[in-house]
Amino acid sequence: MHPLKILIILLSMLSLTAHGAALSESDRLMRENSLLRSEVQLAKSTQIYVILDLQKSRVLIKGKGVVLQDLPLKSFTTWGAPVQPKALTLQRKTALIEPGREEIRPKKSEEEPGSELQALQLEDMPARFRLNFDEGIRVYVKPASAGLLSFILNLMSSLKSYLVTRPLGTLWNGLHRQNYTEIVLYLSETDAKSLYWSFLQTFHCLIASP
Repeated sequence: MHPLKILIILLSMLSLTAHGAALSESDRLMRENSLLRSEVQLAKSTQIYVILDLQKSRVLIKGKGVVLQDLPLKSFTTWGAPVQPKALTLQRKTALIEPGREEIRPKKSEEEPGSELQALQLEDMPARFRLNFDEGIRVYVKPASAGLLSFILNLMSSLKSYLVTRPLGTLWNGLHRQNYTEIVLYLSETDAKSLYWSFLQTFHCLIASP
C-alpha cells in the first residue's frame, strides 16, 4: 500500500479515537451534572437520602446536603443495565432474618409486672439484606469476608447470583421489556447493620456508578 494512504488511514483512526474519547468525557460530565441536579432536589426536602457512590466506594447517608454517615465499601460488583443518574425510591427492604421485638402479653392483675421491652439495638439488625428500588434495580448488602464462615456464605451467595439470580432476573425483566440491574455491596458487618437500620422504606437514593 502507498505510504500516503497508510498515513491517511492512521490519521483517520486517531481522529475517530479522539472523537470517541471526547464523547466519553462529555457523557461523564453530563452524568455528573445530572447527579448533582438530582441531589440538589433531594437536599431541598426534609427527608434523609442515601448516595451509593460506587466511583469512590462509599455509601453516604445525608440530610439537607450534610453527611450524617459515611460508610466505606470493601468491594462491590455490578450486573445489568446502567443506572440512570436520578433519584430512586426504596420500595422494599428484605432480609432472611428480619429484626423483631419480643411479643408482649398483658399480665393479669395478680401476676408480677413483666420486665420492660428492650428496644432494638444495632446488633439486632441483619448484616445481609436486599434493597429493591424502582427501575428494576436490586442492591444486595453483605458483610465482607472476615473468616471461614463468612467466606463460605459469600461464596455460596455469589454462585447463586451468577448462576441463578442474574440470568433469570435479566430474562424475566427482558420478557417484560424492563431493565434489570444487580449491585452487590460488601461492607464491614457493623456498617452493613447500620445501613439496614438507617435506610427506611420510601427513602430516596442516588447511585453514582462507574
